[in-house]
Amino acid sequence: MPRSVVNVKAVVMQGLAVLVICAIIEIIAGNFLEKLKESLTVTIPVLIVMIPPLLALRGNINGALASRLGTALHTGVIEAKISFSGELKTNLTASLILSFLASATIGILSAVVGALVGKTVNFASILGIAIIAGMVSGIILAVLTVVIAVTSFRKGWDPDNITAPLMATIGDLVTMVSIFLVVIVGA
Repeated sequence: MPRSVVNVKAVVMQGLAVLVICAIIEIIAGNFLEKLKESLTVTIPVLIVMIPPLLALRGNINGALASRLGTALHTGVIEAKISFSGELKTNLTASLILSFLASATIGILSAVVGALVGKTVNFASILGIAIIAGMVSGIILAVLTVVIAVTSFRKGWDPDNITAPLMATIGDLVTMVSIFLVVIVGA
């Protein structure tokens, strides 16, 4: 069988398996959000403004990290083992700094939107929820991104087909749980 046919089959099988897993995780995350929506938004009404951008943030940052790691693994810049090389540390540091800055921005903008629509806003609480939930999920997902990228590469799978979609999807679930825990613990 020609090599290109084998590669196409592998890509299709990897992609299909990942998309099925992602669909299941998204259903779980959606159900989790639906069950929490009322209790969270009654407690802190501005959360309904904050949740969508925090969810998108995780997918964007960890999807980009996954792509950078996939390229680094393919080009040999990062070895296919879990060790904190200079390149990996740089990528993780950049990811976490971006998570902090973007989470803070989301918290500030959510508080401003809440105030503009007439909701009572505790600025410090909103900012704290955004930053803590963003950083907790960011750290968890950064570690998962590295593990999944390296593991998939070592198994001969293309980390670009596996890691980015999984991290965007897992990010939704981890971020929802992080927001819930931060609100519950802080309440």
